[in-house]
Amino acid sequence: MQNRYLLPALTGTIVALLLLPLQFVGERPMLLFERLFAGGGWIQIVAVAIFAVVLEYNMLIQERSGRWRRISWSLFSVVFFLQLIFGIAVDKIFLMTGELHLPVPALIISGPLYRGELSVMTLIFLSAVLLSGPAWCSQYCYFGAIDSAFAKNRSASSPPARRLALKNSFLFLSIAVALLLRITGASRDSALVAGVTTGVTGLAIIVFFTRRSGKMIHCTVWCPVGTLVSYLKNINLFRMRIEDSCTSCMRCSSVCRYDALTPDDIAKQKPGITCTLCGDCLTTCKSTSITCSFPGTRPKTARKMYVTVTVVMYSLVLAMARI
Repeated sequence: MQNRYLLPALTGTIVALLLLPLQFVGERPMLLFERLFAGGGWIQIVAVAIFAVVLEYNMLIQERSGRWRRISWSLFSVVFFLQLIFGIAVDKIFLMTGELHLPVPALIISGPLYRGELSVMTLIFLSAVLLSGPAWCSQYCYFGAIDSAFAKNRSASSPPARRLALKNSFLFLSIAVALLLRITGASRDSALVAGVTTGVTGLAIIVFFTRRSGKMIHCTVWCPVGTLVSYLKNINLFRMRIEDSCTSCMRCSSVCRYDALTPDDIAKQKPGITCTLCGDCLTTCKSTSITCSFPGTRPKTARKMYVTVTVVMYSLVLAMARI
């Protein structure tokens, strides 16, 4: 029983130690509570570390992992958008830089291209992908939690034959528009219109396509960040495998909101490109044929490693990610 608490306790300690330097670095406090009142950052560090312990403990229990992933993901989205609302309606102190930026995931890519400089969110995004692979699209993205809420876990759908082409096209379009606006010297108002259009289109896709298909169409087809993650995740060594013991019962497909476990994927014994290693499928596989892998480790060890890395990154992003 003590071993069950050891890893969560270690995770909470790591989170606290990694957040500690934020109390001493930079002219403008990175931690929101420190901005609100002197010493508030210490309270925020302790609160986030305690939540990391609770989250790690429950994520390591396979039957609870899917539910707690959605709880933590929804919490992140709520915290993110509440800070945005307070930043607009109350005080700019709630905004990371003191300036308002559109809360549209695509701008993590197109924003720096248009401005010609990296943003805090871009650095957080790249760090998250490097350390936890595709978990950005199943744990940290404030828009993704909305898309997930509209997906109703229906049976595996047949993805569009040209889904990959569509994904790449939307990514290319996002990059091209950003560069075009920069090259032509377009005003910030023009960039604002492009950003708002992207965000509104994404919401419309969630309402009309994700809800109808039961799969996360915004995240798996429309979102350029999701497409970029699909490629960048390969720099991470964590993988999800389908073993020979698979009976093709398709239970996993019914809970995969990313449409990464279609009949074709099962036959190939490899999740599709849109897999985010969320682990929801693990809770339904009666034959334990789906496993998490990492070079040189056993599946259970690999899963513990992945959950720990993901929870640590989630906690850091939760503490820092603001518009």
